[in-house]
Amino acid sequence: MIVEERQERLLAVIQKHQFISLQELKGVTQTSISTIRRDLASLTDKGLVKRVHGGVEFIAQNKKSSTVSERRPIYQADKQKIAKRAVQQLQGGETIFLDAGSTTGEVIAYLADKKPAITVVTNSVHHAANLSDLMIPVLIIGGQVKQTTDAVIGAAAVEQIKNMVFDVSFVGADGISVEFGLTTPDLEEAAVKRAVVERSHVSYVLADASKIGVASFAKAVTLKEVVLVTTNLVSKQRDELKQVMTVLEA
Repeated sequence: MIVEERQERLLAVIQKHQFISLQELKGVTQTSISTIRRDLASLTDKGLVKRVHGGVEFIAQNKKSSTVSERRPIYQADKQKIAKRAVQQLQGGETIFLDAGSTTGEVIAYLADKKPAITVVTNSVHHAANLSDLMIPVLIIGGQVKQTTDAVIGAAAVEQIKNMVFDVSFVGADGISVEFGLTTPDLEEAAVKRAVVERSHVSYVLADASKIGVASFAKAVTLKEVVLVTTNLVSKQRDELKQVMTVLEA
C-alpha cells in the first residue's frame, strides 16, 4: 500500500472516532506504532489531525469555507479510484450530468477515451473548462456561481435542469447517512442535486468513506434514489448501506 493510501485510511478511522489512542489505531489499522507515528506527523503538518495526550483527534474542516482547490488533495487516491469505477458504468454516447466538486472532477480524465463521445452537462465552471480542453462536448448550466464550491446554483439553474433529461448523473455529497439521506451544507446546492436526480435515468453519488455516516444541513434526496460509488468501507458501513441502496466499491 502506498503512503498516501495508508494515510487516507488512517485519517478515515480518526475522523470516524474523532478521538482515538495509538494502541487502538494499531489494532484497527493493523499497522505498526512506528508507521502510525510517521503518518500522524504528516497528517498533523497538513492540519488534518492534532496530537493530544493519550492519542490523536480529528480536526473538523469547515466545508462551507473551504474551496474546491483546497479539498482536491484530500483523499486524492480514493477519489481517482471512485471516478474510474463510476465511468465504467458508461457505454459511450450518453448525455450525462457532472456535478460540481472535487471527486466528480476526477471523472473528467476518464471521459476522453469513451467512444462514441460522452456529452456532459455541468454546473461547474472549472469542470466545463477542463472538459473543453479535452474536446469533450459540454454544456454549462447558467446561474449564480458559489465561489467556495465552484457550483452554479439558484432558481435559474434548477429551472434549466428541469427541462433536461440525463442518461446518467454523477453527483457529489458532503454527507451520506442511512437516517438522513444525501446531504450538503447549502439549501440551493441541495435543490440542484435534487433536480438532477429527478431528471436522470440513474444517478451515481461519488463519495469517499469519510462522507459515510455524516449528515450535513440540507437534504437533497433519499439514498434509495441513488447508487453509491465509494471505497474503503468497513463491514458495518457496508451492511447498513446495502439495506437501503445499491453500493459499488472501487
